[in-house]
Amino acid sequence: MLLDKNKLTGKKVINEINIVPYVDVMLVLLVIFMVVTPLAIQGIEINLPKAQTSEIESQNNIPFTIDVDKNGKYFIEEDNQRVEVSIGFLEDRFSRIIDSNPEIEIIIRGDSKADYESIASLLAVLQNNGANNFSLATQP
Repeated sequence: MLLDKNKLTGKKVINEINIVPYVDVMLVLLVIFMVVTPLAIQGIEINLPKAQTSEIESQNNIPFTIDVDKNGKYFIEEDNQRVEVSIGFLEDRFSRIIDSNPEIEIIIRGDSKADYESIASLLAVLQNNGANNFSLATQP
């Protein structure tokens, strides 16, 4: 006669998976992703000035965007990342870009607290290199 060890000890065998530890781990991972994801988004904070304007219809070309932050620093997008550049770099870049595509749309996104000199310097560089299709972005 075979004796069942569980009958001798009085314990019942549970044939179910205890999922409570898995749920705990899942919730911890969810909290970690919720905290880390906003920190992983890279970019600069630009507070556009408000103005009453009509929306500009975009042409098929992808516009070239230049951001100017509140400290007067210039940023462009390269390889899907915002990169800080100097005014000299922009002047060199635009002399080549405008030569290859004189009708390129250029959008300047200047922070409302940026000093006038930074925006004026950028506009002068664009105008000196022959850009004639640029606009200042505002928030309606």
